[in-house]
Amino acid sequence: MSIAPETQARIEALLRQHRVVLFMKGTRQQPMCGFSAAASNVLSELLPDYHTVNVLEDMELREGIKQYGNWPTIPQLYIGGELVGGADIVRQMYASGELQQALGLPPPDRTPPEITITDKAAAAIRSGMQESPGMTLHLEIGPDRSAGFQLAPPTPGDIVARVNGFEIHLDPASAQRARGIRIDWVETVQGAGLSLSYPGSVGA
Repeated sequence: MSIAPETQARIEALLRQHRVVLFMKGTRQQPMCGFSAAASNVLSELLPDYHTVNVLEDMELREGIKQYGNWPTIPQLYIGGELVGGADIVRQMYASGELQQALGLPPPDRTPPEITITDKAAAAIRSGMQESPGMTLHLEIGPDRSAGFQLAPPTPGDIVARVNGFEIHLDPASAQRARGIRIDWVETVQGAGLSLSYPGSVGA
């Protein structure tokens, strides 16, 4: 199926009017899928403003943008009228510094953060990693200091902090927020798990 001429004209008008356009599900403030949230979060780290198009509100654009760039999924990032890719590519380019370069921004600070891992946390991590050979520990810290740990393959462009016999992989923004943090293993009535505290916080 070819793209309708009027839909193509609308897309090209959007790309002319805005240097950075993210076609996504939902909005920057309220993304409606995890992939759209991931892409918009990366852009929000780098740019105070960029244009988003909520394809859930416009089925013609939702299907048309897939045909326009020959890219089958949403979200899609365009810079200067050129398709960059979807959420995974955006995150990979962000981690490597390629996205910053494409946007005309300085490269990210790639200095690994100083992190403390207690012996109890290290033992728990080591035990969990024995069941996932070949995986590395990734830590992502959001703007609101919400933190998420996961075991996943290493990603090109990761910033790696080496501490207490482990490698912790972080993206550039998480690496900045992770400076001076302490990772411990805590047990509460709700259960046990890794706990993260920041410099100056109670118990840090």
